[in-house]
Amino acid sequence: MGWIKTLTSAVFAGLLLALLFISGQSQWAAWQVKEVPLVATPALIKNEALYSYSPAVSKAAPSVVSIRTATQKHNDDGKDSVSVGLGSGVIFQTNGVIVTNYHVIREADAIAIEMKDGRTLRADVIGFDYPTDLAVLKVGQENLPAIPRAPSPPRVGDVVLAIGFPIFLGQTVTVGIVSATERLERGFIRLLQTDAAINRGNSGGALINASGEWIGINSEVLPTQIGIQGIGFAIPADYVTRIVNDIIDHGRVIRGSIGFVGTGTLNEIKSESDDNPFLNAVKVDRVDESGTGYAGGMRANDRITHFNGQLIGGVTDLLRRIADTEPGKEIVLRVWRDNVDMDLRIMVAERPQDVPPPVIKDTKPSN
Repeated sequence: MGWIKTLTSAVFAGLLLALLFISGQSQWAAWQVKEVPLVATPALIKNEALYSYSPAVSKAAPSVVSIRTATQKHNDDGKDSVSVGLGSGVIFQTNGVIVTNYHVIREADAIAIEMKDGRTLRADVIGFDYPTDLAVLKVGQENLPAIPRAPSPPRVGDVVLAIGFPIFLGQTVTVGIVSATERLERGFIRLLQTDAAINRGNSGGALINASGEWIGINSEVLPTQIGIQGIGFAIPADYVTRIVNDIIDHGRVIRGSIGFVGTGTLNEIKSESDDNPFLNAVKVDRVDESGTGYAGGMRANDRITHFNGQLIGGVTDLLRRIADTEPGKEIVLRVWRDNVDMDLRIMVAERPQDVPPPVIKDTKPSN
């Protein structure tokens, strides 16, 4: 009978192990079912794209071109030579309109555009804007890949990529972030600041966002001689678009002017409130007596605080607002004079075109 008890015990033990195994398998299957959706979640799959900006580069890179310039130099020995320059450009329209920095092509006697696919095309200058260092070129080719444009302006902290042709290396991509959106005033605009590497030859190339959309034209870097590296600047795309469209439509950039010279007050005027509305006021240093500002009552030493009822943000902001006003329209400037606020109604005139200084042909182009 002992063997029967042993057999019975073995059978029960086997059944118990089988039940435990089945239960364990069921529990494991349940765990697996819960984990599978987490691995296959579309959001997680989408986030894998954050590890590569290849799609963004593929989207924008065909629109960034290399610009090569040739400048004939007259030497003291009577023998002429040719200086070669390098820069970058961005295809603005499919009909062959290309935008770059003015300094890239300023001294050029001949300009060649090299496409990413290897094609080389001759380019002509159809216009430029010296204050903002922008130039518009045209090639005799249709159906070119115009750069896709960002639907909204960049924000500080956005990932950006700079695409250009530095120091004869071919098309190169660098990555960084938007460090600031209004820095280094130039003429009527403020530039984007980025830490994406921008080297010699990158001038005129594209600054794009992580989706491959255009947000600016790479323009310049601070010189390393002053001990700063990794700080570059780009002209915002919205300013570029307005300037290029003006050049295409009118042959020049149309800007408003009222005929005065001013400087920032830097808190010269003390407000009684903690929130000082005069912090960014503009002091009028000189007024052209033949200009519309003088005709509207503006005088030297006025402090301008508001433009059409809005507080201004300093000299560049005020000049930009005036420049963006269509000539022939009236603006209202609030000024502070002799401890009294007053509103001046001033007609805006067209600003004379800014003429660059003459080119000295025996100097090497700076791109």
